[in-house]
Amino acid sequence: MRRTTSLSFCAVVSVIAGAAGLAGCGALSNAATLTFDLPAQSFSFDTASSGWKAPPASFPSVSCGSGQTVTDCCNPPAPAPTPDCTATPLACENSVCVLEFPIDQSQTINLKMQVPSLSRLSGQTLATISISQVTYTIASTLNVALPPVDVYIAPSNVTSASDPAAKKFGSIPSSPANMTTTGNMTLDPSGGAVFSQYASAFSTPFNFIGHTTMIVKPGDPIPSGAVTATVTGKVSAKPNL
Repeated sequence: MRRTTSLSFCAVVSVIAGAAGLAGCGALSNAATLTFDLPAQSFSFDTASSGWKAPPASFPSVSCGSGQTVTDCCNPPAPAPTPDCTATPLACENSVCVLEFPIDQSQTINLKMQVPSLSRLSGQTLATISISQVTYTIASTLNVALPPVDVYIAPSNVTSASDPAAKKFGSIPSSPANMTTTGNMTLDPSGGAVFSQYASAFSTPFNFIGHTTMIVKPGDPIPSGAVTATVTGKVSAKPNL
């Protein structure tokens, strides 16, 4: 009786590769995994920028909140003057009126254009994406501490962290004044999935958004200087061939 031997595709590839002195099927499969550095994303927070808010020239300590004479820092009772909260946005924090304003800085990333190993791929999508070793560097000339910075990922037409389309990626802790610091960014529980969602279509640009909220209390130094926060990481992925 004639016996038929069935070989898998992988076995056939291994036999041919072995005869030719090449790597086997398993090695070919492993070679499909790409590892690359996430192009550095930098966000600058500068007191000289148009979006920065300065405290009023006269900034006395005013008690506020429930049971106080002033319940709304932007609308104190007469005869107190009404502040221009568009220019100097005031809020009640810990029963004191403070200057408080959010700052968003966005940067567009195009993995297809910025990562050489991806620019050579003919396909348009990636699979099994993971990001690790997400690190940050804070370079500060600011004379006050920088509050924590939250990093979001969003479509390329979204530049504000408050937009519902922006999804949180991770957080950078508060950093001291006039120092350069480095560390590991804390990824949001869904941060890896958010990055994978956008990075999978690697030829489509998307945005990273750095968001922080500055608070200046009466008696605090008036902030001056600038801070640049830079984020990068290690990415592993397999192309959909």
